[in-house]
Amino acid sequence: MKRLFFLLFPAILLFSCSKKDQLPLIETITKGDKWGIKIGSSYADVYSRLQELDKEKNLSSVAVVYRQPFSSPQQVQYLLPYYNAVTLMDTTVVIDRALIQFPGDKVAAISSGGALPEEMNQWPASLPPETAILKNDPVGDIYTKLVAIYKIPAYNYLKIILPDKPLNKPFDPDMEKYAEWGFSITTDVKPGVKGNSIVRLYFKDGKLNKILHNYNESEVYN
Repeated sequence: MKRLFFLLFPAILLFSCSKKDQLPLIETITKGDKWGIKIGSSYADVYSRLQELDKEKNLSSVAVVYRQPFSSPQQVQYLLPYYNAVTLMDTTVVIDRALIQFPGDKVAAISSGGALPEEMNQWPASLPPETAILKNDPVGDIYTKLVAIYKIPAYNYLKIILPDKPLNKPFDPDMEKYAEWGFSITTDVKPGVKGNSIVRLYFKDGKLNKILHNYNESEVYN
């Protein structure tokens, strides 16, 4: 019996070390599902599952990979209700930006500037209130005011950037134009150790074609 124990002990130790050495774990799923996200699902069905997964694993948002900045308000007219913020950015010489946040049905916060944007009550600060975007403006007014602002030469070159898609808002049909989405999941493995999953969803012909999952663990220091 003792001999059998000593034979098994190195095998157990080897297995433990091998499992640890396998990190990062990389999975490519082309059949079945991962976390209930099923291969072959439509864009809308995948999004619906991500909303459910958000409640389980706190995803918060999903990135629309390779989405480029927009150049005019007309391009985002029907997209704004699906998001919780919009950034207006000058990238010509020195990075300058304005961030308009609207998690609910009104503008909740406005900040503007370069590396350290300052909070403000309206943007642009130099324009009259009837033209500028103000705190507490209804979200439905943002597009109309952006159209007016972009008629002014000092602002019509700004790029319009949407954030990652917040999962607490309805599916944005424009997401169907993009073949790759991404999100991450952070979990508590044990005290002092976090697990992190980086996930990419690949679509083809309107259906989910592949899931790429990269998992790793890291120590957390307080």
